[in-house]
Amino acid sequence: FNHNITMASSESTSSVDEAITAKMAALGIYGQTPQPEETPEFLSKSHAALLTELDKLPSEKKAGWTKAVEKCPNLVGEDHRLMFLRCEVFNEELAALRICKYWNRRIELFGENRAYKPIHLGGDGALSSNSDSTSSEHDDTTKKQNDEDEAMVKYTMKGIKLGFFRPTLTHDTGGRAIVFVDPSRLAGYNKNSVDERMGVARALWYIMHNAIEGNDVVQKLGMVAIAHPQHAKISVVDRKLMKLNIESISGCIPIRIGGFHIVQPPWFFTKIVFPFMKVIMPDRMRKRVRVYSGGEAKILKELKEVGLGREVLPSEIGGDVILDIESWILEMTSRRL
Repeated sequence: FNHNITMASSESTSSVDEAITAKMAALGIYGQTPQPEETPEFLSKSHAALLTELDKLPSEKKAGWTKAVEKCPNLVGEDHRLMFLRCEVFNEELAALRICKYWNRRIELFGENRAYKPIHLGGDGALSSNSDSTSSEHDDTTKKQNDEDEAMVKYTMKGIKLGFFRPTLTHDTGGRAIVFVDPSRLAGYNKNSVDERMGVARALWYIMHNAIEGNDVVQKLGMVAIAHPQHAKISVVDRKLMKLNIESISGCIPIRIGGFHIVQPPWFFTKIVFPFMKVIMPDRMRKRVRVYSGGEAKILKELKEVGLGREVLPSEIGGDVILDIESWILEMTSRRL
């Protein structure tokens, strides 16, 4: 097995807890660049520099950003721009490119009528079925738009409920949010349907936004993904969906990926999935992929050595966390998040 993936070491350490603390403090466990101190003066200069970089970009590259500034100025203020600065560790040029790719993709995924609303369930969110006027008097154009919006919400909710990509609501010892990816859940997904593919892609956007918005630690340190493809069938492999999701994570959504841990992959992972991932993944992300094979006790021990103890891991891989996507959706809807 030689695909430049870092394999998890089975060697034990004499003092696991101390090693984890030291590694996390230095961000060396994933080779992440430390964030600078965010003094008021530093932030002011960074925001100004970001706006300057945005001004430099050609209009065709920043078409989505320009529309967002016009149509939803309340969503693109300093808090929004700060997420992109933190994601790119205050490289203003890269932050400007990411924020433009983000808005172009956001409009592509959510449509002109919903892209400029908060990516929330309930209330006036982009994923609320009642976020438009409830008046029964609509002209044909408005009715068509409302029908398209309702279909978008329906397929997105199906994508979330599939549970392919789920929040654990836990964090590693460094403070990174943990998300759980279970490709076997795509058994309920029609990969020949563009609507369903876009729904799953939007589900990923929603769950990631839910994790980063208002969470300074996650914005600064990022997220850890744990994938468990053991029970997935080769028939669920969808290269178009993989490309959509990896492009969103690596170049659009303002999230730093600390590590991507793949637990008990099936035989076809090395022959089909990873060769394709290798082509579309940025080098930096590819180097942070780790694969774990063997018995449950061995894998749990190795995950603990990278700050992922049993208490923060889902029950599907032997952890203590029970994932209940339906209850989580109801709670987020009631809270309008």
